Amino acid sequence: MQSPPPGEPLSTCANKPAPDHEAPKVLDKGAKPAQKVQAKDQPSKGKGAHDMRVNSNYANPLYWARYTKAYWRNLVTNFTLPFVILLTSCYYGVKGTLYTFVMSGQLPYFQKYVGVSGVEYQKLKLLSQIPWAMKAWIGMISDNFPIYGYHKRYYLYGATFVGGVAFAMLGVLEITQATAYFAALLFFFASLDMATADLLCEGKYAEKMMEKPETSSDLVSWVWGVYQLGSLTASAFIGPISDSHNPKIIFLIAVPFALQFLIPLYLGYLPEEKVEKKAKESRVVEGSGAAQASPSRMSTIPPLMRENPKIFIMAFLTALIAIFLGVVHLVGTETQQLVYAISASVALCWLSHWALPPVLSKSNIYMFLCNVLYIQVSGAQDYFYTAGPDCFPGGPNFSYSYYSTFTVVVGSVAAWIGVVIFQAWMRDWKFRKVFWTTTVIRVLGSIFDIAIATRSNVRFGLSDKLVYMFGDAIIYNIVYQMDFMPAVVLTSKVCEKGLESTIYSLLAGMQNLGQNLSLSLGTYLVTKFGVRTVCKPTLTEECDCNFDTLPQLLFLCHMCLPLLSIPLTFWLIPDKRMNETIKLEDEEYYELVETNRNDLSVELRSNQGL
Repeated sequence: MQSPPPGEPLSTCANKPAPDHEAPKVLDKGAKPAQKVQAKDQPSKGKGAHDMRVNSNYANPLYWARYTKAYWRNLVTNFTLPFVILLTSCYYGVKGTLYTFVMSGQLPYFQKYVGVSGVEYQKLKLLSQIPWAMKAWIGMISDNFPIYGYHKRYYLYGATFVGGVAFAMLGVLEITQATAYFAALLFFFASLDMATADLLCEGKYAEKMMEKPETSSDLVSWVWGVYQLGSLTASAFIGPISDSHNPKIIFLIAVPFALQFLIPLYLGYLPEEKVEKKAKESRVVEGSGAAQASPSRMSTIPPLMRENPKIFIMAFLTALIAIFLGVVHLVGTETQQLVYAISASVALCWLSHWALPPVLSKSNIYMFLCNVLYIQVSGAQDYFYTAGPDCFPGGPNFSYSYYSTFTVVVGSVAAWIGVVIFQAWMRDWKFRKVFWTTTVIRVLGSIFDIAIATRSNVRFGLSDKLVYMFGDAIIYNIVYQMDFMPAVVLTSKVCEKGLESTIYSLLAGMQNLGQNLSLSLGTYLVTKFGVRTVCKPTLTEECDCNFDTLPQLLFLCHMCLPLLSIPLTFWLIPDKRMNETIKLEDEEYYELVETNRNDLSVELRSNQGL
């Protein structure tokens, strides 16, 4: 099963409107000209926008043709064609294809080519995903230390080069079980490329999206639609190559997809203004009248860090926790890994409460806990589906072509359908209603995996491929996408102006770290439930595979624990529609003038003391 995209992941942060900003109003077409309705009844239209609700008959093909045409016209009018091309290059060519190459390609690479066990595979997979949880550092550095006056451009150039080299080395070097951790390091740098491109582009499109809040989720839908198209493209290569050739070839194919992002960057499609260097602060030396540079230690700290210390402390600690998670899995025992995962989860929730405004903090904690509670057991599940007859006689015995290509292609199409469903039907729902609906359906979808693991489907005459296709490939991907997109919209409404990349990276990094902690807990549970995946029989030793407890493991990790997120919505999620403005209660912006500085700094003050 392909892992969910990091989430980014899993949310988008952008400039939030002022606290007293009212929801936009539009004319109701069915009312008299003087009559108006609130945005929650009908979304408003931005500059150059056209009403996309041209026909209420969703079964009419003409409706969808008109809807698509109007949607594209709105997108280009509001956000410009070059910027849409840049986002397409990033989310189709980088995050869509490369993420699928890495996440789906790791299974045949480590299982068939390197030959590690399921538990080791899950550990290596965790290490390769750490950069997604380090987005806080990436955002903090890019926000505060521009290169040649640009906060994003040269960081993207550097990350693209590093990613291209990492993919090339994965495709060329010979890797064995003894050097498997070096392969994980290369995957680490490949993920660093994707995480940097994702973060910096997402911070920019979130900023653009919130400059035009009336566009609702239009840009988000495009981004994740092309992401799924990229996933579909990459998956077409993975299975056939893995079955017939060395899986290393997959990563040689990934190289041009990594480097193509240089083209829109070079053409200047990234809308970024050059930052001029500020004159050094000076002080007058008493008695001389001469101005000299002040060596104050505080002057060496970037302004954003001085004005928002708690946010940057949290960003630093979140990335540090992610790195130590990898260290614990390299040198620690299973018990130490469990204790660290639980302690880190508690610490991150406290950090969010301490450093962020209440509404933003609660939304962040909810999405983090959702990722932690859906515990990933890919080391058992992936090996169960792809185990050969010698390991699991009478099992699914899926080929890589079916498991890593055919089902992923269907899953990408299903996820794209999820984008369409969300855009057409759910974009005006309340946040809580969306999360309740998607959580329940996603949990019920796990019944299909449990049925296959218990072989119940065989007793009813249903093939493994049919049941898996309907469950994991279709239902899971549709619902995951429908669940992910409201999280994007929610976070975009509760972030502050001026720290787009840092705030987004903080939230996305914490949610991605939630996925890493989920993998960590899953590694522990796979071992404790006694699932064994290694099959290297000899003349004196039989194959040591055992999936007897997999159904109980899936029931706990994919059904029971995720349901705990539903009651959390009453405490952590605002009872608002997705097209309404969320007021941040006691928080207000104040412009402060420091007595010894010429520039204005904007601070966010609340009862939390930020």
